[in-house]
Amino acid sequence: MIRSSKHVLKYQTRTKTLVLDQIFEDYKQLVQSYIVLIKAKILPLKTNLSSKELPDSSKIKHSQWKQIAYANASEIVRSTLKKVSSKTFFKYKKLYSKCLKENKHETFTSKRYSDLNINLLKRVKIDIKSVSINIDQRLVDCEFGKHFDEFVRIKSPYFKEGKLRSVTVNLPIKHHKQSLKHNSWNRKKTVKLTKKDNKYFISFSYEKNTPETKNEGKELGLDIGYKKLITTSDKEFFGTELLKMYERISRAKQGSKNFKQLLNERDKLINEACNKLPIKELQKLFIEDLKNVKHKSIFSKKFNNKLQRWSYQKTISKLERLCEENGVLLTKVDPAYTSQTCHRCGTVEKKNRNGEIYKCSCGLETDADYNAAVNILHRGIYNSSVSKTNLLTSL
Repeated sequence: MIRSSKHVLKYQTRTKTLVLDQIFEDYKQLVQSYIVLIKAKILPLKTNLSSKELPDSSKIKHSQWKQIAYANASEIVRSTLKKVSSKTFFKYKKLYSKCLKENKHETFTSKRYSDLNINLLKRVKIDIKSVSINIDQRLVDCEFGKHFDEFVRIKSPYFKEGKLRSVTVNLPIKHHKQSLKHNSWNRKKTVKLTKKDNKYFISFSYEKNTPETKNEGKELGLDIGYKKLITTSDKEFFGTELLKMYERISRAKQGSKNFKQLLNERDKLINEACNKLPIKELQKLFIEDLKNVKHKSIFSKKFNNKLQRWSYQKTISKLERLCEENGVLLTKVDPAYTSQTCHRCGTVEKKNRNGEIYKCSCGLETDADYNAAVNILHRGIYNSSVSKTNLLTSL
């Protein structure tokens, strides 16, 4: 398992902040220049490259910093190249089909796609607006402090005047709940420096062996919703306060300071809701496999704006991390008709659900999300491939 913690850099002197400003500006320019050279095929596209093969910039001549910048540039190009390759293939596939249908350009249709020798690098367009810097153990070391929890000492890409030694930047940090949680984990020696909204952050990564999946414990089904974030098959509700948060976010000006603060508060509430689940008691957890839920919405523009603030994926990611850490098997099941099916008699009727209430002709009247959670649990236990009739007969 790999986890991370992020720390804001706000305790250093202004002089050190100015050094960080300079590092990020010069590093970004160096990465951009390497991208240009890779595109022009002056530099090869590899994962790593010897510093002797890498040209200096006017500001950065430090060999290890050049290697870090090249690795970053290479990663950006390869990532973009993958997207360009997929897009180009789809475009040529449509063109090939059209030419074949109209019986045109036989010299084109007679060739395989791989025979076209398309220069994909030429189609890559990259304009870097921001960078993050992965600094390895050659350039960083840490030590505990008296006035601060820890000091992170980074060798900058600049040399002391007349010497071959780097100017170092000593950055004080304070630990928080997330980093203290991983005290017993193995912390990697590589750190990541990032800049966002004119603030600097440093991130640490932690490793730990993934525990074996439990062979005993409870089985629980979850319905993840908009009005109630989490409803369990034990009829417990978590994250009900998020509905007001979505409304506040939808009213805030997108991109504003208030908007970003509200998003952070929302993410905090999601984490708190997930942490309240009895994960340590579970052996298996079942959830719906919802894909592109927002894009399939056919509601009003006003409601869609609120729905955009419902972060299903963040909830799933948090649940996946919790289950992995605690040896719980997380299974995604087919969501079809879970909200329309009566968990008692098996009747499937759309009109039985009326808002937050599910009412069936068999006499069942209960919370609609709780009904769905029970159906999710049953589907997980008895397998989604089992027909509804067989599943209900076996209950």
